[in-house]
Amino acid sequence: MVISLGARRASVVDDELTASFAPGRTILESVHTKSSRDALRPVRAVVEIVRHAGGLMPRALLGGAFTPSECEADLLIEVQTSGEDSTGTPSCRSRLWTPLIPGLPDEFAQPVVDGFIRRPLPAGRIVVDRAAFDPVESSPLAFELAAELLAIVLHSSSMGRGVERSTRAAIEAWP
Repeated sequence: MVISLGARRASVVDDELTASFAPGRTILESVHTKSSRDALRPVRAVVEIVRHAGGLMPRALLGGAFTPSECEADLLIEVQTSGEDSTGTPSCRSRLWTPLIPGLPDEFAQPVVDGFIRRPLPAGRIVVDRAAFDPVESSPLAFELAAELLAIVLHSSSMGRGVERSTRAAIEAWP
């Protein structure tokens, strides 16, 4: 699914294997959250965003799997990075523009965690293991917004709901 709202675009898919990368390090963060009253199922999704802002086009691709927990009160956020290297071949398929470089450079890892903290999922575990970037156009804010959108998509999907309405609302709220 691709959604375009003016200069803002987002893509949501179940998975994107070309966004797989060899992990360099893993960041773990635990956030106190609430359990869901709804029956939730494990889900995987990948989101890609691009915002046309003047001459800049911040973009990011981020994906992962959410496994809900009925007996925990915390959300464990696990973000895999590709290390400090921000070079590579643009081999990750993009549904919004040109191909991206698979990986999540260290500089974008904390903004991803921050995005999940701002839009916390119910209790469980989120593992971010898909990512891709543009060495010029990607930014910390783009990855933070992608993480927020991914949290929204994973939560809706885990409840068995469609994601289009919640995705549109999130895109409209972007700065």
